[in-house]
Amino acid sequence: MPAKPILPIRQDDSDDSDEDYYDERGELPLRHAYIHSLAHLLHACLLRGDIDRAKRAWAILIRCHEVDWRARWQWGLLFLSSGSSDVVQNTQTSIYASQVDDDYQQAERWINSLRVGARMEDKPSLLHALILILIKHARYRQALEELETYLPSYPYLLSASLHTYAGLLAFYLAQPSSAIRQPTLAASQRTGLLEREDRDSTATSQRSSRSPSPLPDGWEHADGSLMRQARQWFAKAVEIDGNEDVAREFLRMIDHPNREAEVDKSESDEDMESVQDEISEGEGYSGESEKIGFADEYESQ
Repeated sequence: MPAKPILPIRQDDSDDSDEDYYDERGELPLRHAYIHSLAHLLHACLLRGDIDRAKRAWAILIRCHEVDWRARWQWGLLFLSSGSSDVVQNTQTSIYASQVDDDYQQAERWINSLRVGARMEDKPSLLHALILILIKHARYRQALEELETYLPSYPYLLSASLHTYAGLLAFYLAQPSSAIRQPTLAASQRTGLLEREDRDSTATSQRSSRSPSPLPDGWEHADGSLMRQARQWFAKAVEIDGNEDVAREFLRMIDHPNREAEVDKSESDEDMESVQDEISEGEGYSGESEKIGFADEYESQ
């Protein structure tokens, strides 16, 4: 029997067994075959980045009464937010800004409408998608407020990834405004900023081997309350899932901010010692070579 198609077909008065997709000969009905071919075309267009053609295929699919569009709500979300990534790159005019806002509002309405009648096991995934949309549109504080509202309740409290996102957002917002990257810079401004960051990082790396700073830049001006909240979210994420490496690393960074500087200093000292050993070995080898050369010259005489 062929593999189960990627797009579920809604059957009336039947279960989700594989037999519901095929007839008694093990073949798809003709209408279902066309629907699944269109679903495969949509999937291929998504992989190729052909969003316009994928939207047309999706518009046909959701008109078919056999298709449960809620089973692939991520596709609809992708279509609604597909134009935002290009628009965010140039937000100097009010036209682009209004288009970004429209894309955000459509995606937010789409997700919130799905959350109303969603199954309990699907609600964390929908909240996760909403948080990603808010982050994409630089609405970091609103994203953190959404997480603070829902994370204490079931089933969100069982999601380690949502707690990690809450910690990341709190950690980001705790940084001073000068350390937060602005998402609406012009292209020339972004280029100049990147060049300055490269020069600053190069100068910092050159100074780190000589005199490492006691704390990472900007930490002494960070918001202590938000940093404590971030640590609590990270600790909860690790408690839920011990394999949550991102939360564990940020916990280590918050608890031991000086450790990275100490590690860099020890590595630089080890590198210096290895270089000195190689130099001394090279000098010893050259001395032995000179002695052997003198001995050969003496014997030849």
